Amino acid sequence: MEELRLGDQMVRYDRNATAAAYALMPSGGADRCGRVHCRNFAAQRDSIYNNEFRDLLNQLGVDSNKEGEVYDKVGPFDVGIRPTGGWFYFVGQLVEPVEKMMQTGHLQYWFQPSFPRPPACFGERVAAIEFSLEAPWVLDESPY
Repeated sequence: MEELRLGDQMVRYDRNATAAAYALMPSGGADRCGRVHCRNFAAQRDSIYNNEFRDLLNQLGVDSNKEGEVYDKVGPFDVGIRPTGGWFYFVGQLVEPVEKMMQTGHLQYWFQPSFPRPPACFGERVAAIEFSLEAPWVLDESPY
């Protein structure tokens, strides 16, 4: 396993094992969800992450088109913006957890010590990177 430091956090990860696990996943969480906010996210998945975050996912072996889960945040928000979050899994472990987030533009991300159960293809030693962003509403249908 290799080590990676992200701000004050450190993880150990296995890029090859992570890429192999993603090859076994047929789709990402937004595709499996089917709800309108998930479809809105999936419609812009190719453009919503900045290059820095995509590079990090690539370094970990993560397929950026196959998030483990996507969730719609609760609360009042502008009708044209949808606060959204989610997780990507990777084979590895969180070595130094800290609750500080990294931020680049509209995107925040951090290694998360607790997360929904990953698919079995990731094995026993799994960690996650969580993200939070404001997704523009791009679908013709209403978010409500």
